[in-house]
Order: sequence, then structure tokens, then C-alpha cells
Amino acid sequence: MHTILLPTDFSDQALHACAFAFDLFGVTDTTYVLVHTYLDVLPGYDAMVDMSGAQYADGVEAMAGFVERLRQLPRGREAVLVTHVVPGPLTSSLAELCTEQRIHAIVMGTQGASGLALFGSNASAVVRSSKVPVLVVPAEAHYTGLHTVLLADDQQPTHAQGMDLLAHLTEREHAHVVLAHVRRESSAQQATGLTTARHALPLGLEVSTVQVSGTDVAHTLSSLAERIGADLVVVQHRHLGLLPGLFHTSTAAQLALHSRIPLLVLEA
Repeated sequence: MHTILLPTDFSDQALHACAFAFDLFGVTDTTYVLVHTYLDVLPGYDAMVDMSGAQYADGVEAMAGFVERLRQLPRGREAVLVTHVVPGPLTSSLAELCTEQRIHAIVMGTQGASGLALFGSNASAVVRSSKVPVLVVPAEAHYTGLHTVLLADDQQPTHAQGMDLLAHLTEREHAHVVLAHVRRESSAQQATGLTTARHALPLGLEVSTVQVSGTDVAHTLSSLAERIGADLVVVQHRHLGLLPGLFHTSTAAQLALHSRIPLLVLEA
């Protein structure tokens, strides 16, 4: 049983992310928690209180319309949906819901060419601060099954509990996992060829390893993901410092990780 948190601004990109989540996680034994946040006005004045109430009412009405759109999706009729319209910043609101609802993962949409622009700077803040896995779904990503997963491997100790969600998905889909270690060309350190990430995955999975060299880790991983036809790229939370190109609009925004292939960031 999984509980998936779906932040929404009621846009087409948010709808697309929800549809992808339905396909990836399924609608059996899965609860989807939809949340819309709004910035509350300052309390203490009658006019402000009225405005706050109007914001909430508008959010509830918009959420009802968004749920109707979700129900029109191929798997939307069967999905178990719970809705929340709450005041406050996106990141802190999601953190509270993750604790209250025992969320297993957050799924967010992006506009692809503009990186994580759907939620502005809040998107990268959610990915960086989240204590649960975050799946980032580009606008051009289309679910066709989970056949090949590219897992970034820094050959550092990996805790099995941080891999639980990935293990569930790969085992269910019988996916082939490619453990990729990027050796920076400027570094003289050689890879050991050993990985603890493999031991955190279920036995019986088809797993292969590859070592590639490059100065830009994000670009190297993106190029490799395209080359092997990856359906999902997975990094661990501690890798974010090595992948700055994933979280700002630059030439990196044109990479596969931003345009077609979903990115799953696992908890630390």
C-alpha cells in the first residue's frame, strides 16, 4: 500500500504528472493525495479575512474541477483520491502532509524546456528539502512501461531503506537496472568497481554496471540515459550537490533529464 502526494496548480502539466503517477504506481492499493497551496493574506483585518476565505473557496472549486479532469483519464475512475487545499508555502505544507499522511513519494510536473519552472523556485526547494522520494515528470515524458532504469552510483554506502520505493517499482515491472558510476575526468580517483547500491536492490533483478567519464555529471548521466533508452533516471539525495544543472534554467534544461525522462530523487 502506497500513498503518493500530488501537488497541483491545476495546470495541464500537473494533470500530466498525475496521469504518469497513475500509470507508474498503479491504482490498486495506492492512495493519491492531491494538494493545492495558496499564500494566505495577513490576518487581523476583516477585509483580509474575507479575502483569505475567498482564496480558499476558489481553491476548493478549482480542485473539484481538477478532480473531474483526473476522472476522465484512462485510470482516473479507479484511482483513490484525497484532496487538500491549504494556506502556506508549498515546501512547508508538503512537509507537514508527508508526516501526517505517511507519504511514500511526491510526484511533480515540469514544463520540460524551462526546467523546473512549473512551480518556480519552489520545485527545486521541494526536491532538495524533501524527506521522501520525489519524482519529477517532464512535460514530454510518456509512460510506456518501466523497462530500463538508470541508477547513479557514487560507490558510497547505500542504505536499503532509502531504496525501498525503487526496489518496489523495479521488482514489480521486472526492470533492468543499470548502475552507472560517473568518474570525473579531472579526478585521479579510480572507481573500485564495487557498489553497495546493488545490495540494496532485490535479488533476482537484472542488474548491470557501467562506468563513464565526464566533467559534467548531469550531462554525462543524461547522455547515457538517452543512449540506453532509460525510462527513469534515479539519483540519491546526496548527489544533488553534484548535479546543479538539474535545478536551474541553463543549457542543462535541454538535457534528457528535463525534456523526456523522469527523474526520481531518493531520500537520503
